[in-house]
Amino acid sequence: MSSVSTTKKRRWIKPTLIVSGVVIVLTLGFWLWLPSNGLPTARKFIRWKFDDVSHTTPAELAARLGNDDHTPALLWDVRRADEFSVSHLPNAIRVSPETTDVELKDIIPENNQPIIVYCSVGYRSAKMARRLKALGHTNVSNLEGAIFAWATEGHPLEGGKTVHPYNTFGRRMLADELEAE
Repeated sequence: MSSVSTTKKRRWIKPTLIVSGVVIVLTLGFWLWLPSNGLPTARKFIRWKFDDVSHTTPAELAARLGNDDHTPALLWDVRRADEFSVSHLPNAIRVSPETTDVELKDIIPENNQPIIVYCSVGYRSAKMARRLKALGHTNVSNLEGAIFAWATEGHPLEGGKTVHPYNTFGRRMLADELEAE
């Protein structure tokens, strides 16, 4: 009986090693791919996933902020407090993603007030933009690529010159000189 059990155990060794090797190679490949392709891919994915949400590029936002002819937009940073404290867009206010719908209605003076929301790469802010639209706000836009794209394109930050990386994958998407410790 012990030889049968040993034979059964040995049958699983080769497939387990093959699967483990494939997982390691794929993980390493993804890790190497992420710095040059992660942010552009995230931007495309978020536009696709949130196709019902309006998106603004960092260049469009920078032009808008420098143009006095537009109604001033509220800039909402929907990242965590520790992320916001490292740096944020000029004149942005932090609004927690956990803010209730009733509290959101109280924060915004009118339904057509321009609001641009952002986070690290745009996923959390796209969710917030969708929520605001569901609450009846008609002039809401998500910053495409969010603060990662804003900083990467060289636009100014308040609070510091680096960006909180959010997580391990975020660290791989930010240039070393932009990554906060």
